Amino acid sequence: MPEGDTIHKHAANLQARLVGQKAAAVFARGVEYRKLAGAVVAKAEAHGKHLFIDVGEARLHVHLGMYGRMFLQDPESVSEAKAARASLAIIGERQAAMFWRVPTVEVLRAAFAHTHAALQTLGPDLLAADFDVEMAVARARQRPPLTTLGVLLLDQRVAAGIGNVYKSEVLFLERLDPFTPVSSVDDATLTRLYAHSRELMLHNLGPWRRTTTADLTRGGFGPRGSARVFVYRRAGHPCRTCGTAILVASQGEPPRKTYYCPRCQRRP
Repeated sequence: MPEGDTIHKHAANLQARLVGQKAAAVFARGVEYRKLAGAVVAKAEAHGKHLFIDVGEARLHVHLGMYGRMFLQDPESVSEAKAARASLAIIGERQAAMFWRVPTVEVLRAAFAHTHAALQTLGPDLLAADFDVEMAVARARQRPPLTTLGVLLLDQRVAAGIGNVYKSEVLFLERLDPFTPVSSVDDATLTRLYAHSRELMLHNLGPWRRTTTADLTRGGFGPRGSARVFVYRRAGHPCRTCGTAILVASQGEPPRKTYYCPRCQRRP
C-alpha cells in the first residue's frame, strides 16, 4: 500500500503539473462529471494516505488502497473510453491525471468535505508542517491499553501516514518489540516512535526509491532491492545488526505483516 510519503509526492506532482489548468473533462468510476468541465484544478494536497484534489466546487477524495496507482500523461493520448475505464481521470489542458485500481474515489462538495465522517477521525498528518507529536501521543493513550505497538502505528486515527514499511522499520530502529502493549511504554518512547517515523518519511520525499538504510541527510541514496531496508520483507535473512534471522508475523485486523529481529527488538 502506498504510504504517506508516496501520497505527498503525488500531491506535489499534481500541484506542479496540473493545478492551475482547466479541466476539459473529469471521469470518476466511469461517470463523466460534466459540470466540472471548464472548472480550474485549484489545489492538490495530502493528509496521511488520503489525496484531495479541488476542481471547481468539487473536492475529489482518493485513497489508493493496496494496489492503486496514479500516472500523469499527455491528455491527447487519453480517449473518452480510456478515461471512462479509469478509477479517476482528470483531463487538463497540458496534463491528464489517471488513477487505476483505486478502491476509494469520491466526488464531494468542497464546502462540506471537512464533515466527511471518515476524514474527521484521521489523526495528525506526520508530514504536515505543523505536525503535533504530543497530539499523536495523546491519541495513542486513548487506544486500548493492550494495543500492540505494531497495530498502534498503523492506526490512522492516532497519526496519519504510517504504513507497513515504516511500521516495521521504525520499530527496528527504535529496538522495540512490535508485540509490546502500548501500556508498557512511556510517553517519551511514543514520542520517539512518531518523531522518528516523521523523520524517515521526510527524508524520502525525493525522487528516489524509498530507503531507510541510506544517509539521505548527506545526499546518499539507498542501494537496490532489500538492501534499502533493515527488516521489511527480509524474513529469513540475517539481521544487519546481530545476524539473527528476521521473523515475520501477522498483527491486527485485518492482518498485516510485521517484520522484526527477535534479538534486537526485545520487549521492555
